[in-house]
Amino acid sequence: MRVRNLLASAAAALLLAGCDDAARTTAAPTDPAVIARGKALFTGTCGAYCHKMTDTGGDALFLFDCEWKHGSTDADIFRTINNGVAGTRMVAFGGAFPEGDKDARALIAYLRSASQCKQ
Repeated sequence: MRVRNLLASAAAALLLAGCDDAARTTAAPTDPAVIARGKALFTGTCGAYCHKMTDTGGDALFLFDCEWKHGSTDADIFRTINNGVAGTRMVAFGGAFPEGDKDARALIAYLRSASQCKQ
């Protein structure tokens, strides 16, 4: 029984390894604790150095309006967070957050919750 569970887990891991970021990224959660975690990450990482909470200009994009230069889906945002954007100050954060992809999804949840563009 234990061997069967290990084999099933290994097979699932192999299947996920073959998927792209979009397939592993689900819609941003609406859990208040996840959003709070995303806000803390944004404030301490993104907002502390580049992105601001108000549209006051600068060289980093304002992330709370309705325009997304590098894609507006959760998968696009996830990819941008993890891979960065060549030729810009947007560095790749993939693997840099304490809770990895979970923190990237928390950032997306926060951005969605604080967006001025409500869908």
